[in-house]
Amino acid sequence: MQKSESNQQAMVARRKVKTSTTLNRKYVKKPARCNTVAGIAKSPQVKHFNTPMSSKRTMVGTQPIEPATVHPLQQTASTRMRERMTASQPIQKKLTATELKEQAIQKALASANIVNQEEMQESKKKTKMHFGFGRVMLALGCAAAAVFAIVYFVNLNMPDISLKVAAMQTGINASYPGFVPRDYSISSITSEEGQVTLDFTNSSTGDAFSLYEEKSSWDSNALLTNYVKDAFGENYTIVREQGLTIYISGNDAAWVNGGILFKIKTTSGTLTNKQIRSIATSL
Repeated sequence: MQKSESNQQAMVARRKVKTSTTLNRKYVKKPARCNTVAGIAKSPQVKHFNTPMSSKRTMVGTQPIEPATVHPLQQTASTRMRERMTASQPIQKKLTATELKEQAIQKALASANIVNQEEMQESKKKTKMHFGFGRVMLALGCAAAAVFAIVYFVNLNMPDISLKVAAMQTGINASYPGFVPRDYSISSITSEEGQVTLDFTNSSTGDAFSLYEEKSSWDSNALLTNYVKDAFGENYTIVREQGLTIYISGNDAAWVNGGILFKIKTTSGTLTNKQIRSIATSL
């Protein structure tokens, strides 16, 4: 009993309230901060207690950021790409003097070839331009030659054309002489009353003669009886040339050939017997 009473007194003594020491800070010292709670030291693993004011504040729950890791497939692809780029790049090595000289020569030759090709292209362009101009000039020359040829052909064949027109009008198979005396040219062709007349003129001297053609059934004897003796009288000569009998009197002549009566009359100037014979045999 005495022991329990003593224990009870001790407990009452412990429960007695102490006088407060924090009512007046002016006379009472500020209690020092204690890092222990109820006499127990703070564990370093505990994070939710406040840190001292002097220490640097950090955000609650922050952790250092770890560096990003590369995916294995991406790393493999990057490695292969670097290997390919390294393999494609030529390995530069130090060139010797001979190799440098050969390289310089090759560069010079390449530049010379480029210059030669450019010159050849320029020459080709000039040749094409010259050839094009030459083709134009050739075409113009050919056109002019064709025009002159047509004019010459027309002028050359104009007597035949006019003679054929006159022959159609008179119904006479008239013909143009293959021989015309020098410096003489056809001046006109006329047709009237069954007769075709070809007039020739010498442009330098003004001499002229006419060739008459008309249909006839006479032979050489009938021509002599019916025309020559009346027109020439007894002043005529008979010339036989290539089967033709030609009656010549001075500068005039007459003969028959193929049913056509031919007569030459000189209006001015003279014709020789040789010229008359050549005209007769050329018809």
